[in-house]
Amino acid sequence: MQNPRSLQSSPARPRVWVLGLDGVPWTLLQPWIDQGHLPALAGLQAGGAWGELQSTLQFLTAVAWSSFITGMNPGKHGVFDFARRIPGSYDQELTNASLRSGRSLWRVLSDAGRRVGVVNVPMTFPPEAVNGFLISGLDTPGLDSAYTYPASLKPEVNDVHFIAVSTIGKSHQDYLAETLIGVDKRFELLHRTIEREPLDFYMWVEMETDAIQHCSWRLMDDPDQPNHDAILQVYKHIDFHLQKVIANLPQDVTLVVMSDHGAGPIVKTVYLDRWLAQRGWLHLRQGEELSLADRGRHAARIGVKKSMHLAQRFLPVGVKGYLKRYTGAHAAVESFIDKADIDWSRTKAYSTGNLGNINLNIIGRDPEGVIRPDEVESVIAEITAALLELRNPDTGELMVAEVLRREQIYTGDLVDLAPDLLIRWTDDKYLATKDYEGKPNGPIFGTKQKFGRHGAAYALDQTGTHIMEGFCIFYGYGVEPQACLQDARLIDLAPTILHLQDVPIPRSMDGRVLLEALTPEFARKPVRYEDQLLDIDDGPGMELSDEEEEEIRARLQGLGYVA
Repeated sequence: MQNPRSLQSSPARPRVWVLGLDGVPWTLLQPWIDQGHLPALAGLQAGGAWGELQSTLQFLTAVAWSSFITGMNPGKHGVFDFARRIPGSYDQELTNASLRSGRSLWRVLSDAGRRVGVVNVPMTFPPEAVNGFLISGLDTPGLDSAYTYPASLKPEVNDVHFIAVSTIGKSHQDYLAETLIGVDKRFELLHRTIEREPLDFYMWVEMETDAIQHCSWRLMDDPDQPNHDAILQVYKHIDFHLQKVIANLPQDVTLVVMSDHGAGPIVKTVYLDRWLAQRGWLHLRQGEELSLADRGRHAARIGVKKSMHLAQRFLPVGVKGYLKRYTGAHAAVESFIDKADIDWSRTKAYSTGNLGNINLNIIGRDPEGVIRPDEVESVIAEITAALLELRNPDTGELMVAEVLRREQIYTGDLVDLAPDLLIRWTDDKYLATKDYEGKPNGPIFGTKQKFGRHGAAYALDQTGTHIMEGFCIFYGYGVEPQACLQDARLIDLAPTILHLQDVPIPRSMDGRVLLEALTPEFARKPVRYEDQLLDIDDGPGMELSDEEEEEIRARLQGLGYVA
C-alpha cells in the first residue's frame, strides 16, 4: 500500500509531528495489528516506513527520553537513571532536565528559527524557553508548579493536563478505568495544543502504555483473569484516538510514531544488594555493630514503614497526601538499606537502580573507599564472573547475558557519573531491585514486585519490565512507503528530524539520519552539520525544593520506575 501523502506536492521543508507511545514493543503491536485490533496503526505501517528502534542502556524512561531529546548517548547528557550518584558522596539525587547536559532538539530547532510545541515529554521539567511552547511531563513536581513555557499557557491547559495516573490504593479494575480516562485527557490536550498556533515541529507523549504494561503483563497469560486484556484495551483506546489524528493529518506533515523502549515480562526479581552481601562484596552493620542511635533510628524507620503501609491502604486520599507532604514520613522510609546501615569500610560494591547497576567503592574516589586503584580490574573480573554464573533456580537458565563496564557503552565527558558496571539480563526478563528490609541472609530471588513502596498501591503487582527494542513508524510527507528501518536507534530520530526541517545537525549528536525512511527527494539532500563542534550546553538549570523532589520520587516509585 502506497502512502498517497508522500507523493503530494508540498513545501520543500515539511512540518514534523512526533507522537510518543512510551514503552510500546513490536512484540505486542504486530500480532494485534495482524488480528485487526489496531486499524490506525495498521494503516500507518502499511503506508509508512517502520521497524524496531533500539533504546539506550539502561533502557529506562529517564535515560531513553534524555537520549532522544539530545540525540546523544548518556555519557554526554549525563542521565543514567532517574537518580544519579553525587560525586564525592554515596548520596543520590533525582535527575531531571536541569541536570541534563546537551541542547535539546527543540532548542536546536528554536535557535534555527523553527516554531515548536512540546507536550508531556519526560525529562522536560523545568520547562526551558523555546520558540513556541512547552508543557513538561513525568518529572513535573505537580500541577501547582511552573510547568509551562510560557507561564501564560498554564491556565489554558491546567484543567486537562495531568502528570500520571496514580497507582496508590487502587484495585486493578479502578486503575484500568482511570487509565482509559487518562488516555482521553491526553488526546484532548493534544487536540488543544497541536493547532494552537502554526508550528514547524510538534511533539506529544502518551505515558499510560508503559504504566499499564508494568502492572498487567502477566494477566495476558490467563484469559480467565479479570482484565486479562487490560493492555490491549489501552492500545485499542489509543488507536481509536489516532484514527482522528491521521484522518486530519495535513498534507505537509511528516508523522513519526515511536516508543522510547519496549516491554516484556518479569520472570524473577533479583535482590542485588543481598547477592553482593552474601558473596562478601557488601557488608551491612547488624546487631551489636549498630550504635544505640542507629538501632533507635532503624526501629523508628520500621515503625514508620508499618504506619505508612496502613495509611496508604486504608486512609482517605486527602489524609495520605497530608502525611506524605507534611510529616516527611514517606521520605523517612525511602530506603531500608540506609546508608548508615552499610559498613563502607568493608564494602567493595553496592547496587543502584532497577535494571541492574553496580558501583564500586574505590579509594581516592569514594568517601570511604576500600578498593585500591590497582585492584579495580580484579574486583570487576570477580564480580563479572560470579554474575555470569548466576542461574534461575527454577529452570537452571543462566540469567546474565553480559556485564558491561561503563566505558564499553558510553562516550563523553560525563561517563564518570555512570554506574561502574551495568548488567544485561538474559532476554531482558529479570528485574534487579533493592533489598528493602536490610537483611543480608534472605532469599536472593523473588517472584513479585509491588508497585510503590511499603503498601502503596498494595493490590497491584509489577509483572512487566522494559526491554531494549521499541518501535518506530514514519508516515506522511517525505516518507518512503514500506521502507524498512535498518538498525535504527533512538538517538537517530533527532538528526533525522533536523534533516527534514533543513536544520544543520550538531556534531555532538551521536545518531545518524535514517535516510532509508525518506523519499529519494529527501534521502538525496546532503546531510548538513554545524561547521564547528559546539560546546555541549548545560540544561536549563533549576534546583527542586525538598518537597518537590519527594513528590516526584513518590510518583516514580508508585509507577515502578525507581526502587
